[in-house]
Amino acid sequence: MIPSFCLLLCWLALPLQGLEILDPEEVEYIRSNATATVGGSVTLDCGSTMPTIFIWGFTKPGTENNVAVAYNYGQGPKLQSQSSRLGHMQVPVNTSALVIEELQRDAEGMYTCQALYDTDNGAKITFYFTRLDVEDD
Repeated sequence: MIPSFCLLLCWLALPLQGLEILDPEEVEYIRSNATATVGGSVTLDCGSTMPTIFIWGFTKPGTENNVAVAYNYGQGPKLQSQSSRLGHMQVPVNTSALVIEELQRDAEGMYTCQALYDTDNGAKITFYFTRLDVEDD
């Protein structure tokens, strides 16, 4: 799964050619927590404005393996096949939020949205980390 994630990042890098990244010290990190129940639904936010490009990743507790579950590189959101084991996922139109319905117990873990905003002053990168706890009904 790691090679496919690396391939995805390389593929997404193509539209970024010539894009100037701001000082790495200006990268923003935002952390939050969410709780939902098995069979229910949850919405995980990736900022209040739509980024130019975003990648949603998932890390299962006790592992360091971050797996891409959804992304948008400017041509509409795409879901990865492995996302189905976490529940029914979708990225609503004109948002970068990740909605998971029919939530599975396996959906518990850390979700990371890597958001790139193309601004007049260069690219701004924000990482949104959401720890999701899934409780039994």
